Amino acid sequence: MSNVAYIRLVRIAGAAAIIAALGVQAWADLTFGSFSWDQMPGYFTPLAALTAVAALLIAAMAPRPDRWWIDALRVNAATYTTVAGVVYWALLADHAIPKVPWANAMLHGGAGVILVLDWLVVGRRRRLPLRTWPTVLAVPSGWCAYLLIRATRDGWVPYPFLDPARGVPAITATVTVILAAGLACAALLHTCTFLRRERPHATAGQRPLTGELAWERPTP
Repeated sequence: MSNVAYIRLVRIAGAAAIIAALGVQAWADLTFGSFSWDQMPGYFTPLAALTAVAALLIAAMAPRPDRWWIDALRVNAATYTTVAGVVYWALLADHAIPKVPWANAMLHGGAGVILVLDWLVVGRRRRLPLRTWPTVLAVPSGWCAYLLIRATRDGWVPYPFLDPARGVPAITATVTVILAAGLACAALLHTCTFLRRERPHATAGQRPLTGELAWERPTP
């Protein structure tokens, strides 16, 4: 089995594991918890998991997985799953009693490990352009907009640290810390490309680039 085929297989397996955990966790929450389907978009962990699945499957199946937007999706998914895990274990674990521990562990830890390792080990060594870095704010911005609309409609919030009873200053401080941690995580992942490897693509009639010259190709 070639390296490309092996990487594709590992990515598909990782996506399948996250999908299985997400499905089982949703079933447990809806069956044994007090959750409803319309509340699911209010939780960041499922959004992070879905982004992770999309990143892994697109990178596995795309003819050119080195496109800048695929790499941006990969690093963003790694950031989301990592932050979701850190926030869960730091702020929420004491308030939760998971019905399916393995699914909970996958969504709040395992997915982040899979995405971070995939990002660090596989890909081009050249960093993405700075203009791609702010894309990490896309999913959190949409999530915050949904929460704002939902809170003004019925007062529901998904997490204890967003409880209006805590007061605006406390909520703002907590969200600011989480946002700063996410941006720092994304910046660190963008710069940590020294472990990454890529099989260079050769154009018709051109010898494949090898060695250090391979990394001098312009970023697409």
